[in-house]
Amino acid sequence: MIKSFAGSLTEKIFRGDDLTKKEAKQLGGIRIDKAQERLLILHHSTEKDLLTLHSLHYHKLHGTGRYSIDADSRVSQWRITFAWAGEELADVSLVKIEDTH
Repeated sequence: MIKSFAGSLTEKIFRGDDLTKKEAKQLGGIRIDKAQERLLILHHSTEKDLLTLHSLHYHKLHGTGRYSIDADSRVSQWRITFAWAGEELADVSLVKIEDTH
């Protein structure tokens, strides 16, 4: 279950609240419905569940205590990152992956 969000935008998407034009523009081409679907999956999943749902591409982020799943699809520039707090998810955030090359 999601215990906390790192930002209000991710929480708005999770709750299905309407986004402002500025917020929608900030998200670019991401499919909001897919991101919301993935957040709902996270909310109802255990780590064991995430390990068996290969389409989410669940993995630990190197050098951190955080984990990630794809927010839309494998080709999306967006990921959902979070930390485990016992059996709950904490600091859930929708983040854009920037090409640093």
